[in-house]
Formats: sequence, structure tokens, C-alpha cells
Amino acid sequence: MSSDQATLRSPDCALPAPSTGEVVVASRLTASAGPVAGAPAPRTAAAADRLGIDLTSYLRWLPRRSGAWRYHALLFVLGRVMKLRGDSGVDILALRRRLARNDARYFRLPAWATRQAVDTAGVRSEWIAGDHADPGRIVLYLHGGAFAFRFPNAHGQFAARLGRRLRAAVLLPDYRLAPEHRFPAALDDCLAAYCWLLDRGTPPERIVVGGESAGGCLTLGLLLRLAREGLPQPAAAVALSPVTDAELSGETIRTRAAVDPVLPAEMLPLLRDLYLAVEHRRDERASPLLGHYAGIAPVLIQVGTREVLLDDSLRVAQRIHETGGQVACEVWHDMPHAFPLVALLTESRLAIDHIAGFVATRAGWAPPVG
Repeated sequence: MSSDQATLRSPDCALPAPSTGEVVVASRLTASAGPVAGAPAPRTAAAADRLGIDLTSYLRWLPRRSGAWRYHALLFVLGRVMKLRGDSGVDILALRRRLARNDARYFRLPAWATRQAVDTAGVRSEWIAGDHADPGRIVLYLHGGAFAFRFPNAHGQFAARLGRRLRAAVLLPDYRLAPEHRFPAALDDCLAAYCWLLDRGTPPERIVVGGESAGGCLTLGLLLRLAREGLPQPAAAVALSPVTDAELSGETIRTRAAVDPVLPAEMLPLLRDLYLAVEHRRDERASPLLGHYAGIAPVLIQVGTREVLLDDSLRVAQRIHETGGQVACEVWHDMPHAFPLVALLTESRLAIDHIAGFVATRAGWAPPVG
């Protein structure tokens, strides 16, 4: 994949209506809008059933849209470029060097976007903004990378695409990484960046928090910490393939290990232990699966079925629902871990469209037109 290919632009387009290929289940967030058009497609309902997924009131099942050739080619490249290979052992520095080379080779910021360094209360961060960004709309994006890695180009590219779709400026904190800085250092830095936004006069209803993988864990952990400390919640939150269970007890860690092209199941305990001490595994800020979500900002979760962490998303969605929170969970058939970051997947553009629709509903941000 060339750098030029990796920066194909996500067109601004109207929010997609449900197609006949989707299983759409009205969630608590949208139930007031009336019945959802379209009947569940038998093939996708059967696929959900084979995976043991019950399509409850807050779940939405979406089929694969990418053609077979492109889909399998991209999965192959993704596995070669971004997979954390078990044969790299505990050499985090070597892993960082390899992943940094791939990040520089295969990803870049789109030409229409800018990045600007900023100090957010002692945390190095950067603004990512595209054309026509509204300075009154802020996305605080918490990057993934197993709490130990950062991909400046990949994350910058996705932040630019997301910000452009939402007509928002995106703030990316460069939070401290494990193993040099263990829990709760990363979460402390994310909280500092959020409070910096508040201190500079940004109303919380003009902030959306999001993140993928480890960043999804930090997103949910931040919401829980804000509640614990009596600080205002953002307008909405988006968690993409979040890590939610530090005990690693999800069944799909075993059942999806052979098909996950990104996360090697055998490395998850190692990466967890680099970040988290044993005594913190049941802290809700590190294991959001244990949190209580009444009064928390509404959350959109997006996850693929080719993920060892699929159960982390399904179970935390259930937890949010059962503890009084507002949640919508989208399960994307055949998609890999953190698939919205893979710009060449058709589903990536659609996922960003769905995020825009969620934010328009929950944060009151009018969706961009044209």
C-alpha cells in the first residue's frame, strides 16, 4: 500500500439510511424516533446467531460492504504492517521501532489537514484540523496502541478524517506510555487535557471524547473518573474496539484468536502487565467493564467480529445498559480491530458517517452537508 493510497479522502456525504443488508435494532438512544425501516436480513441475523450474539435493544449488526478482493488484500497488509507479533517478545523498544517505520511508510496526514503542537497543562498534545473546522466543536481523541505505542501518522490521519466529517478540531494528547509510565499515568494525562479544555472556556457540551483500543479504555475510564471527581461530562463519547476487561476473561480472546489480523491473543497478558499492576486489574478506570454508568455521557461503541476483544465491547455495552447508562453498540461483520482507522475499507467511511450521526443526535452538532 502506498502513502498516496493510504490517504484517500473520506467524502462528505449525507448520513446513510439503513439498507436491506443491515440488521438494525432501535436503541435506547433512538427509540423515540419511531420504528426503524427495513427488516433484518436473514444472512446477517444467522451470522450473529453463530457468534452467540443476542441482538438486544442497544445492538446493531452491520454486514461487510467491501468487495472480497479488496477486503482480503487489506487484511493481509494490515497484518503485515500493524500486527504486534508474539515473536517480538518483551522487546518494547524493538516493537516501537518497527511500528514507527511502518507508520511513517504507510500513513500520512492528508494535504488538507494541519497539525499544531500545544501544551495542555503539561501534557504534550497536538491540534489536528481540516478545512472548515468549527473552533467551537472539539473532539478529544485518545489514541490506541496497547498503552505502549503511538502511531502519529495513522492517528493523525484518522483524527483529520473524523474531524473533517464532524467539522471539528481534534485534540490528540501524547499521553505517557507504559512500561516507563504505568497506570494511572496515561489516564492522568487524558484528564489533564480534558480539564485544560474546560479551563480555556470550552463548554463540556461542545466536547466529544473518543478513542480506539487502549484509547477506548481511556475514553470510558475518563468518563468514570469525571463522575467520580464531580466534573462535567462531555456531550458524547465514542469507543472503537475498546479494551474493557483487564482480567482478559472474554471468551472471544480464545475463539477469535485465529482470525484476528491485528492483536495476537498470546501477547495480551504481557501488554496488560506492562501497563497495569495486579492490584489495579479490578479498578473500573482500568477495567471499564466494572463501572457504573448512570449519569455518564452517552456512548457509541463500534467493534468488528474478527477481534479477540469482541467480548470486551459486547459486555461493556451490556454493563452500560444495565447500570443506567445510554449506549449504542454497532457490531460490524468481518471487520478487524479498530477498522475505522483503515481508510481504504468502505466500512471505515461508513463508520465515521455513523459517528457523525450519533454525535449530531447526542451532542446537537448539526451534521455537515455537502
